[in-house]
Amino acid sequence: MLAALEDKPGRVVIVDLGGGVMTVARGDESQIDALVVVVEPYPRSAEVGRRLLEMAAAKGITRRVIVANKVTGPEDLVAIREWLGADADIVIPEDSGVSGADKAGASPVDHAPASNAVDALRQLATSLLV
Repeated sequence: MLAALEDKPGRVVIVDLGGGVMTVARGDESQIDALVVVVEPYPRSAEVGRRLLEMAAAKGITRRVIVANKVTGPEDLVAIREWLGADADIVIPEDSGVSGADKAGASPVDHAPASNAVDALRQLATSLLV
């Protein structure tokens, strides 16, 4: 479906791929400008993230952004670094504003616009537009 989109200057398409590595394994890397790998501070999440980063490197996807999600403290970042062999580019902290938004059926941006997690998401969005 994405291949059917006409390539136009300035067009930005962000796709949330299902968890796992198969979408990247089967994908056409010529259409990928950046791969955002979201990792939570758990071994299984980090294993999938590590495999995605390896696959992206093998396919020649040079812009890879590592996002550490639901981080509760420095020990989470140390663990992620050890598991991935790389530091996170963006850190999204565990934030009650996000869980509150989920319970309210709202977007975190609308529900808790001043939260630390939303600030980190804005940083991620800005980094992708560069």
